Amino acid sequence: MTTTTAAPERLTTPPEWHDLLKAALEMPGEAGNTYNRFRRFSLGNQVLLMIQGLFEPVNTYKGWIALGRQVRKGSKAKSIYVPMFRKKEDKDGEEHQYLSGFKLVPSMFGVSETDGDDLPPYEPPTWSKERALAKLGIGVVPFAEIDGNVQGYSTGHKEVAINPVAVYPFKTLMHELAHIVAGHTSDEQIAEYGTHRGLKEFEAEAAAYLILNELGALEQFNAAESRHYIQTWLQDQKPDEKSVRHVFSTADKILRAGYPEEKKEEA
Repeated sequence: MTTTTAAPERLTTPPEWHDLLKAALEMPGEAGNTYNRFRRFSLGNQVLLMIQGLFEPVNTYKGWIALGRQVRKGSKAKSIYVPMFRKKEDKDGEEHQYLSGFKLVPSMFGVSETDGDDLPPYEPPTWSKERALAKLGIGVVPFAEIDGNVQGYSTGHKEVAINPVAVYPFKTLMHELAHIVAGHTSDEQIAEYGTHRGLKEFEAEAAAYLILNELGALEQFNAAESRHYIQTWLQDQKPDEKSVRHVFSTADKILRAGYPEEKKEEA
């Protein structure tokens, strides 16, 4: 008896991928709140938080509560500089606010100092994240960004890091895998990535968009928000055929890496 389990055969790009990509480029998107849930820190405050030992997303006590997380009892708040303003009348008697200085205020807590209901890890029924990572030779490392609005990042060492409080962690993983598989973080392309970041972000997000549609994982991301991300980075530019083909080949490589290889058992 012979049993076979194999990745879906893909000799050519599925026709529906062209339609999906066209929709991503042309259908209305929406900004959403994925990238603005956390306050943004000045470089000085980022360094100050790092000096205090924080290398992870941070928020105020009330900020974590709003995100459904509770700061643990006994946690010590870390300090940031907060601008102080005073009111002063001008020569016409009108009152104006002006910056009078900065005050050190203990108010920030790292995500590791909080408890909350984390999203359960998502695993498509016919596709394995672990298998894909192994075949692609990509490792997952701890997230070490203070800005909680950063959903994830990838490195030239073929490593990805996903924000522990990412809104859509599975989609973010696909986006970061796409950056690496597309070669954006390689030594050869890293300079080009800085120069043409809009195009590279389009390629990574478009590949993730196709992958999640292919896996039937539509509940794992906001398609309209993804379209907005793509359209914002392109800034009304139209990607050329080479870039579109790159999106398709990147999505295909990641999908193939996660599907089981053909297995035959003779009985």
